[in-house]
Amino acid sequence: MRRAKRIVHTWKQAQVLLDRWRKNLTDVQVELKQPRVIDVTPIDFVSGEPVERKGRPTKRLRGQLIYFTNADVMIRRPSGAILVVDNYEIVAISDGKTRLEPR
Repeated sequence: MRRAKRIVHTWKQAQVLLDRWRKNLTDVQVELKQPRVIDVTPIDFVSGEPVERKGRPTKRLRGQLIYFTNADVMIRRPSGAILVVDNYEIVAISDGKTRLEPR
């Protein structure tokens, strides 16, 4: 990915940016601190527990920002799945022009 032209370092400064991305349904790339298996989680209806996930862990994912709070961010994946990511798990969020790198 090419470097963004503008970098924002705090969640407080990023409120306007995140709100613009949300309203415009901009495609963003999210980088995570630790690799995660990003996939639909099937549930065992007898026990109510999630079934073991299959797939490769990844640190980067793409999607549209649909909602954010001071604790987490909701991303709609291209498949239509909605993913909730805690803010402390995020290294950076970028649309290619502007990059949020919280400290």
